[in-house]
Amino acid sequence: MARKTTNSIKVELRKNREKGGAWLCTLRTSDEVGDILVDLTTAWANASAAKRWIKSEVQRLTPRKSIKLLGSVPDEKEKPTYFYGNMSYKVDA
Repeated sequence: MARKTTNSIKVELRKNREKGGAWLCTLRTSDEVGDILVDLTTAWANASAAKRWIKSEVQRLTPRKSIKLLGSVPDEKEKPTYFYGNMSYKVDA
């Protein structure tokens, strides 16, 4: 049988605080040792589009279907301006 290793994926989605600022998305996967396997950074006009891109990348890079994103750092309208998520998954070595 093939040996399985545990990799992890970390996603951050942050809104630029300037008026009309874009959402900056960072997606990083790493192995058990901590070596970075994939490091992607993109900018999006809205959070919904960024979340759809995150979901498609998680499906492309991992055997999972999605990642749970938690919101924090609300703005003056009580809307979150920062989302983050971590997930571990098994792959064949």
